Amino acid sequence: MKTTAENADKKGHICPPSNATHPSDRWESLFVYAFICKFTQLRGKVEGFDTPSDFEEALLLQEPNPIMSQILSRFVLNLRPQTRNLSSDVISSTVAGVLQDYFKSSERTVFWDEELKMNVDPFQGMEEGFFAASWDFKLKVLRQLVELQLCHSPEIKGIIDRAWGVIHNKHKKTEPASVPPPPGDPHSQEKLQLIPIGQDKDRKRYWVVDDSPRLYMSTNPWKITATFQTVASTRDEYMAMIDKIKESAPPEAKEGERRTKLEQAHLALLKAMQDRVEAIEAEIARIQRARRKIEQRNLLLAQAEVRETRTRRQTTRPDYAYMNDPISEDDKDEYTFQEQEDDEYEDQAEYDDLSGYRPGEPSTSTRRAVTQPRRRSTRTSNASNNGKRGGGDEWGEWRGERRSTRLGAPSDTQFGDPQPKRARTAESTTSTGSVDVVTDPPPRTGSGLKIKIHGAAAVKPTETAVEAVAGKKKSKFWYYAIEPVPAPHGSVAARPPPSSDGISASSNGAVSSTTNGLKNGRGSETSHTDADVDMYEKSIEGSLSPTSSMDES
Repeated sequence: MKTTAENADKKGHICPPSNATHPSDRWESLFVYAFICKFTQLRGKVEGFDTPSDFEEALLLQEPNPIMSQILSRFVLNLRPQTRNLSSDVISSTVAGVLQDYFKSSERTVFWDEELKMNVDPFQGMEEGFFAASWDFKLKVLRQLVELQLCHSPEIKGIIDRAWGVIHNKHKKTEPASVPPPPGDPHSQEKLQLIPIGQDKDRKRYWVVDDSPRLYMSTNPWKITATFQTVASTRDEYMAMIDKIKESAPPEAKEGERRTKLEQAHLALLKAMQDRVEAIEAEIARIQRARRKIEQRNLLLAQAEVRETRTRRQTTRPDYAYMNDPISEDDKDEYTFQEQEDDEYEDQAEYDDLSGYRPGEPSTSTRRAVTQPRRRSTRTSNASNNGKRGGGDEWGEWRGERRSTRLGAPSDTQFGDPQPKRARTAESTTSTGSVDVVTDPPPRTGSGLKIKIHGAAAVKPTETAVEAVAGKKKSKFWYYAIEPVPAPHGSVAARPPPSSDGISASSNGAVSSTTNGLKNGRGSETSHTDADVDMYEKSIEGSLSPTSSMDES
């Protein structure tokens, strides 16, 4: 009974607590960082996470940071692939829930209590969560998560089994034979192992994880009194360690003398460290390029915050000014969002159609876009109408543009008669004046109407243009063309005087009409009678009206 009691009170192998003041001097840091490099792709993928120093700085921060959040998320997903609550504000409770599930078993963990004989929840009583805890607590939690993944994560266990060629259920034919990855594969046995690169003649072991200049040194890890510390973090420190090891190297052996194993290990360590110099320099250059890109992006983001961006949500309406018409700040008005009506779209379309028109051009088909001193939107409002549309002079914004009087434009917007359009008829295509060339101005009547000399509506050589015919309707849009009627041969009858409406009676009692040709912009009408030239001349004298009377009308 006494022996049984002594065996029960005897404690197992317990390592003394570490007195390290920085995460770099704890072996757990090397353990966790090595797992991250060998079984995950977080290093280099997470912004700012490239070296062991970045991992240690993230441990020292007592606030949420991207590096630690991504590490916790990856560890939780390896243990619980269906987990969704991985944001930085809830990741602490998620990690606590994952640990509680594994603490229910009798498996000893980092948080095993010898008195209670059970695992204790480390998050119990913590109100601020994981990120606000000390770096020692964070490092213990990360170490425990790594151990759980190595033992229980199907993905991690599958990587290890493939590297070592382990085949489960060999008796099943459906299980394919797995071939171990080659040595150059990241998941090969050579890459997954964490072994020291060598030891010196004093039996001190040196450890490296990646191509960074970080170098760890430890004593015999199988002893309780083993120590662990970082001896190099920069290239200069790494080169200094090479020189130190070179100085303590054993002298050259005498001829025929064999070196001891410790001396051989010391020389092998020196060679291994010298061979890593080139890879370390390449890794340092890569890290500098990556950090330079991060700094440039952060600088651009800082400049973007200072720069003012103009959007439609601002209260001051954007005002477009050109170099030939600068405006002052007083010209800006307050912008109030209003829906644009259909008539405004039509007005804008009409403005665009007439923007290239200029009086005096040979053809309207070759309109050219003119350069305006300044263009104002149709929503422009005057300060006098308090920012509302529709107030003030609605024709004031047509700066130098001609507007039709049929649209209600005032007379001061008219600059002269518009250039007549070219007639699009078969006759116009064969006429000599159908091309767009600059010609002499067409003749006009006494009232100012232009007379067509080309096209289907042109005055024929045998016709005469008159302003009006007695008894016929006068208009400022058309004129009358009269063609003389040839007299029949042998006719000597007396010519009766013309009537007031231009119709005279012939000698045989038949009523004949003078030739009244109605000419406008589209065509002409000509009627022929049996009257002779004398009758035509007399009718002309009675049908012409003085210019002054037309102007008064």
